[in-house]
Amino acid sequence: MNFRLRLLLALVLARSAEATRLTPAAAGAFDHYIQVTEDRMRETLHPEGFLYLDSHPDIKERVRSGEIVIESRTTLENGQPIRIPDAQIQDWLGMAFFPNTTLARVRSTLQDYPNYKNYYRPEVIEATIKARQGDEYDIFLRLYKHHIITVVLNTDYHVRFATLDAHRIYSISHSTRIAEVKNPKRGYDIEAPVGNDTGFLWRLNAYWRFEEADGGVYAQCQAISLSRDTPFGLGWVINGFLQRFPKESMSITLTGTRNAVGGNNSTASP
Repeated sequence: MNFRLRLLLALVLARSAEATRLTPAAAGAFDHYIQVTEDRMRETLHPEGFLYLDSHPDIKERVRSGEIVIESRTTLENGQPIRIPDAQIQDWLGMAFFPNTTLARVRSTLQDYPNYKNYYRPEVIEATIKARQGDEYDIFLRLYKHHIITVVLNTDYHVRFATLDAHRIYSISHSTRIAEVKNPKRGYDIEAPVGNDTGFLWRLNAYWRFEEADGGVYAQCQAISLSRDTPFGLGWVINGFLQRFPKESMSITLTGTRNAVGGNNSTASP
């Protein structure tokens, strides 16, 4: 990107980074989108069709050969997209294969939250376990995003792990609090009011599924996030900005997990 274009983009993003508010209508629509999506996910909680790859052998072959495949998703209701007023949803599905590893190793790695800052750098700069009860965790992640401007987010999640059978496990993660740091250059403790910030990330849920087969573990992650609506006249910039981060984050997450479980003998190509 040449200097003039980078300068223009910086000015536009700075102008768009004025505070915006998460409306009750947007929060309610996101909750409805999640409810419909999770209801459909529960319908596939059985060995047949557990993974999206089960019905897409062409993608499974690509993943098995080492490629990381990431696709955009949209949950429909009565054949139509679910309307999200005053905001927008990003819904991405990522798939990968971790060779020469086991479900136990993958599960242990995902529950090793204090090391997330090593596994998922540069996006995770701090991670801690706030509480644990069995296979349910309350965790804190400090997220770092940079693309012309820098955004740092203090985020909390409730995560639940479950076992389907001896060859399959899954987890569900719901964000419970996302607060944007006001001035990352001065520190991470002073936050904008929750839901009244630049609006780059208001909600983030993640749904993992793993199946041990073919000498390794197939991994599937669906991440659904809620962010601000596009300011009038700035869609060409803001939409690209908001869409780029979730897809990049998915690639970093899958690649980082594969490296952490010792299954990095292939080249990722999102």
